[in-house]
This record gives sequence, C-alpha cells and structure tokens, in this order.
Amino acid sequence: MSAQIAQLTSALAESERRREAEQRSMNDTIQQIKEQVTNLTRRPTTSTPDDIDDDSDDKDDYVDPLPSLDLWTFMIFLKF
Repeated sequence: MSAQIAQLTSALAESERRREAEQRSMNDTIQQIKEQVTNLTRRPTTSTPDDIDDDSDDKDDYVDPLPSLDLWTFMIFLKF
C-alpha cells in the first residue's frame, strides 16, 4: 500500500511538472504572438492616392491597436 501511495505521489508530481512546463510554454508563445501583433499595429498603413488627405494628423497613418486578450479569449480566437 505504501509503495502504491509513493508511486501515485510521484506520478502526480511529474504530471504537475509537465502541466506547469506546458503552461509556461503556452504563455511564452502567447506573449510572442502579442508582441508580433503589437509590432504589426505600429506599422504605417498604406494608402491609395484617393485616400490621401491634406491634414497632417499622423495618428491616421497607423492602425488602431488591438484590445488585449485574456488567455481564454485568445484560445477561443484560435479555436482551440
């Protein structure tokens, strides 16, 4: 009985270590994607000649940033 408890405790600890490693990896990936999206939103947009206006308001030259997403919303967005 004692050996079974030790074996189950060890298996549980290993499972928890794997889960934490997967969570860290997912968090790193999500952070990288967020940074890439943020970088994309900072790029100037391209305009066709018909869209060019004469006002010098630079804020119109950039895409609005995306709202921040929590993990579950992001996973739903990616259809996990």
